[in-house]
Amino acid sequence: MLAERLKRGDEIRVIAPSRSMAIIKGEQLRIAQERLNQLGFTVTYGKNAEEHDEFFSTSIEERIEDLHDAFTDPNVKGILTVIGGYNANQLLNYIDYVHL
Repeated sequence: MLAERLKRGDEIRVIAPSRSMAIIKGEQLRIAQERLNQLGFTVTYGKNAEEHDEFFSTSIEERIEDLHDAFTDPNVKGILTVIGGYNANQLLNYIDYVHL
């Protein structure tokens, strides 16, 4: 599958399949969103992107929910992940490849 090139007005969804967005300082988030907005993109966030536990992650169910929502939302044209990859492999058995 080849995605179409992103264009002005497209929605980019930010999700946190590994570590929570809560570990990133507010100013860094503001700058990143501002730059994407300046390029003409609309930035949205996964419902659970800022949630976290004592390890600054969330449950597999919450992370997979955001992943599925991002891929199945017809308005989302691009997906960015917050940070890391340490525990993203936990999601592999839960991805619904049939409906994505």
